Amino acid sequence: MSKSKKPTPIEILLADGSAPLEQRREFLKMLLNDPSPDAGVAVQSLFNTLTTNGAAQVYEEKVRELASVLKQIEDGPLRSAAFIEMLPKNGFAALQAQVVLDDGTTACSVVPDAAMAESLRRGDRVLLDGRGKAVLHRLPGGPRTGEEAQFERRLDERTIELTLRGQERYVFLAAQDLAEQLAREEVKPGAALLVNSRHGMAYAALPPADGLAHYKYLVRERVPAIDVHRDIGCPPACIEDAIEHIRLEMTEPELGRDYGVRRSQMRLLAGVSGSGKTLAIQAICAGAYQVMSDVTGTPVEQLPPRLFRLRMSDVLNYLLGESDKQLARFFQEVEQLADEPFTNAAGEKFTLPVIAIIEEIDGLARARGGHDTVYDRILTTALQWLDATRPELREKLILYIGTTNEPEQVDRAFLRRIGGNIDHFHRLHRKGFAAVLEKHLRKVPVATNGHGAPEQARRHLTLEIVDWLFSPNGPDRGVVELTFAGSTTPVVRHRRDLLTGALVDRAVQDAAKAARREQLRTRIPGGITLEDLTRAFDNQFRALVEQLTEMNVRQYVDVPDGVRVATLRRLPQPVLLPQQLQRP
Repeated sequence: MSKSKKPTPIEILLADGSAPLEQRREFLKMLLNDPSPDAGVAVQSLFNTLTTNGAAQVYEEKVRELASVLKQIEDGPLRSAAFIEMLPKNGFAALQAQVVLDDGTTACSVVPDAAMAESLRRGDRVLLDGRGKAVLHRLPGGPRTGEEAQFERRLDERTIELTLRGQERYVFLAAQDLAEQLAREEVKPGAALLVNSRHGMAYAALPPADGLAHYKYLVRERVPAIDVHRDIGCPPACIEDAIEHIRLEMTEPELGRDYGVRRSQMRLLAGVSGSGKTLAIQAICAGAYQVMSDVTGTPVEQLPPRLFRLRMSDVLNYLLGESDKQLARFFQEVEQLADEPFTNAAGEKFTLPVIAIIEEIDGLARARGGHDTVYDRILTTALQWLDATRPELREKLILYIGTTNEPEQVDRAFLRRIGGNIDHFHRLHRKGFAAVLEKHLRKVPVATNGHGAPEQARRHLTLEIVDWLFSPNGPDRGVVELTFAGSTTPVVRHRRDLLTGALVDRAVQDAAKAARREQLRTRIPGGITLEDLTRAFDNQFRALVEQLTEMNVRQYVDVPDGVRVATLRRLPQPVLLPQQLQRP
């Protein structure tokens, strides 16, 4: 800034504090009302002086503000903390408080305001200066976010024991409000608490959940379009039995109570891979939805999801307690949905069934006593939830369906708990194979080759394949030779001993692809021929036999229980199939 000019006599007179105020005011009024040029110059000079002095004052104020900001930056931002308690004076003049910072550091800070010191309560949120030396403000309300823990017990008026992260137990301070609730026994053991592990403080009891907020294991896929009579050859009895139970419980529930039939049902589908367990479950689900549609008058596609599915990969966790928690949630979801009524378009309320599928149950309920105690704990949890005598389960319309490829590995107690309803799925024998193959051939075009209508051609194809595989005098002399431990007599297994529904499906698919390629080549509509189908089955058998070993053979062919396969020898197969030899 430039140096100020020398003040005029008029400015000196007006600024003279020894002159009477009334005299100076009258002189200023006279000067402002004087129209002469000399008076105008004096007034202008006065205004210039005021402007110059005002700018200097503004500058000085800005400098002071800047110094204050720089001081705050140097001291650091305000820091938040949780108040624990006021400390005894112990010879100190200032009041001091013990607080815990957000990073978990404990500090002793001065409380300059005595009134605020009197009002502070354990667990209050406070603001400290940047260096943490003084408590400056008390923030309203407590923490709104943090971790969830489970209250175990109250140790004294200040401390409690709780479980954090599912299994680890800690001792935390209880905020003043929470401690008072605990003293009045308003918070019971097992309640959920809002805690901050860095503070080592439990702040509040969380309200109990009104059920689960969402369904994690609920299947929201489309209802499988399965028709038992159309799509399944030799359908197992469990399909009709399960559908009938659901229908009766939705239409005549009192009849079941009169006979003491439980509303909840449990079944175990046991059998080798590819034997039809999954198809049976799809048929049960489709039938159940059709029953719900018939009873409620609601189209199937407008019905809510009612199917749960649990896989072991959904449950197992490296944290033992977390595995139990996930399994318990599955059962909680099933029972909660079973209690939710359904209202149709006419305003009528219905109780709909829930179907809960537990896949590969041998992983969940394997026999106890092994080296891994994780499975023992998981099994114990499952047994508790599947206790059909529990009032929470007994009156709910729930169908639990478990599947397993190895029923011998399932815990005996679990088999009893699931009700003893074990539906065994076997490999296909002659009648079952003919029914399954005929159902698959109905879905694809077949070559008539002089056999009349397509239906007759399908029947002819089925009979030819059945004779090839099951005829006592047929060409199949066996595909593998087994020798059991303790015996020297080999046992031969044939192609027919490998048959499952899955193998039939794959073979028909391969035959259909071959027929499609032929039609694309010739541009002449045709269909699956006997040669196509025979070759497709033969390829499936050869690929499967190549996988057999002494260790896994019982997964593909029937082996007597308790017998060990000592040796396995693959038998040589003809280069040409009988159907190829008959070809002109």
